[in-house]
Amino acid sequence: MTQVLIASCCLVSCDYLDVIPPAQPDFKDTMKDQEATLKFLYSCYGAVPRSTVYGYNAFERSVDETAAPPQFSNYQQQVAWGVISPSYYNGWGGDDANIWTPSYNYIGYIHHFLSLIDELQPTGVTQEDKEEYKAECYFLEAYYHFRVLQAFGPCPIIPAKVDPNIANTEIPGRSHFDYCVDYIVGKLEQSANVLPATRSTNYLGRATSTMAKALKARVLLYAASPLWNGSFPHPEWKNEEYETPGYGNELVSMSYNREKWTRALTACQEALTAAKEAGHQLFDIETANKKAERDDLGLPFIPGKEEDTEENRLFKERVRMFQYLVTANEGDSNKELIWAQRISEDENNKGQGVEERLPNKVTKKSNGIYVGGWASVAPTLYSVRHFYTENGKLPSQDADFCPESEWYTRFYEGVESPSLTTDNLDQEDVKNDIIKLHANREARFYAWIVFDGCQYAQKINNGSSLWMNFKNTNTNGFNTGSPRNCVGTGYLSKKFIDPNIYFGADGTQTYTASRRPIIRMAELYLNLAECHAALGNTTEALANLNEIRQRAGISDLTENDLTSSMSLTDWVRNERFVELFEEGHRYYDLRRWTTAPEMLRAGTRYGLNGFRVNSSFEDFNKPTLIDQPFKWDDKLYLLPVWSREGMDELYSNPQLVQAPGY
Repeated sequence: MTQVLIASCCLVSCDYLDVIPPAQPDFKDTMKDQEATLKFLYSCYGAVPRSTVYGYNAFERSVDETAAPPQFSNYQQQVAWGVISPSYYNGWGGDDANIWTPSYNYIGYIHHFLSLIDELQPTGVTQEDKEEYKAECYFLEAYYHFRVLQAFGPCPIIPAKVDPNIANTEIPGRSHFDYCVDYIVGKLEQSANVLPATRSTNYLGRATSTMAKALKARVLLYAASPLWNGSFPHPEWKNEEYETPGYGNELVSMSYNREKWTRALTACQEALTAAKEAGHQLFDIETANKKAERDDLGLPFIPGKEEDTEENRLFKERVRMFQYLVTANEGDSNKELIWAQRISEDENNKGQGVEERLPNKVTKKSNGIYVGGWASVAPTLYSVRHFYTENGKLPSQDADFCPESEWYTRFYEGVESPSLTTDNLDQEDVKNDIIKLHANREARFYAWIVFDGCQYAQKINNGSSLWMNFKNTNTNGFNTGSPRNCVGTGYLSKKFIDPNIYFGADGTQTYTASRRPIIRMAELYLNLAECHAALGNTTEALANLNEIRQRAGISDLTENDLTSSMSLTDWVRNERFVELFEEGHRYYDLRRWTTAPEMLRAGTRYGLNGFRVNSSFEDFNKPTLIDQPFKWDDKLYLLPVWSREGMDELYSNPQLVQAPGY
């Protein structure tokens, strides 16, 4: 199956002031015919796979879902530790990872494309083609502006090609947040009026009207949220030298406006309707089973579900379905994906996006050397505790779940711990060490969370299962000889790992790199539920939440489930946490809800006691504060505008004010 390659642009730009590609003698050749024009257009998508929420150094991974090894000390940890500064630079991701630079650079490429498309009259490009290409540019312009807006807050709007001789004093400063929202929404509406609702698999990744409407819904949901709807913590923050038309020097509206929620609700309803009409739907067990049959992949091991009953088989099929949900591509009939991209770190059969999630030892090659990964994506105990039980409740609030005093005791009572091997990977008997907290949980927990005693994957170990023992220093436990690739929380994440992954003793590696979701159907239901909840529409909010819960195989919520300890808002927010786990949403959710000071403060991120050599069962299974200097500062609501040698935006643009606190 041929897919369009959304390539990185070959033109280079240093900072956002240089917002057009450098002139070249043969630049007119970039649009001499339709093929050349499309190549230029595709290059405008270049920042999408390069600057994503999924990179191992992405800011969005700084929240309490997972932790990374402290030795990495990259962008995500600079934010998590509260020490990010305007001068920070990390060579691992370069400026591709800082959101600001790639977004404004590619806005420049977009405007240059728009300035040439009518002037050059490329051969074979019809007027209808031109209108569609322009609409794609409007979508991308909106997306890149939004990437800056959500991370940096009120931002400069660059509406057209900039004269390279522009004076610094004429460069726009930050526009008021609401002005930015209206500009972005206008571009998305403009594009949605022209673009097709769907694309064939030959053109995956190209903008559609469905994508535009879904992104519009997200933009307006953010704009209605507390941070930008009356609760911004820095009312004194204003422009000094720049005025936004209609807003003056103000940057953020400080009063609550219910109409913002109404506007968001309308957009969310429109987006969900459009997605359904375009043929999108929640991924399901039937589709996953067909994929598993093609892969010749059996059912996973689930503690307590050993008996071959119809109920247990259905549960295991649901677990496998959630593994495929984020790894099966559109060609596998995954109709949930509205917008997905192969990120720059992912490749078929290799790539850092997979290696960072693999345990250190996956299989032993025929030469006696182990092959594995970084073991660097480590869920926290907060994550483990906030996936539901199989009854659809939090473990702490489920009367039918084991009491908290027994969470860290052995699930399979009366069995012995396996002996620690020195020359082979652990075998199935490590399941004897599974604790009660990890049994009787919902399907998404088993699909995405790796815990001590579990089955990581069925074929990965030279065609056999890989079983996890985080206590065994000789296999996948803490090893003093390799501290850089260890977090010690007692957990790993296998979200985005192909369940059919295979590593052979001959060095063969086989798996399909997923197209990471940027927008998928589940988000649209959750966005709509949040809007209804904010407007007091309880019945409608529960109905949309239950669409997600039914797919998860857990019980519907009713008004009887709304209590002082678990309000409708709490259910909405926790469902987002579970369903959208590790998809980049939580970074922005905690900030827009203004709950980040509570959730990300010092002393709140725990794991198990994983930093021990050949630990005993009892010593390992103790909640332990993660040994990293996590903390929150209100300046972290926004990223700083970069101000360092080679990229001094503040010096170059006297009308641009720094984010508060930096």
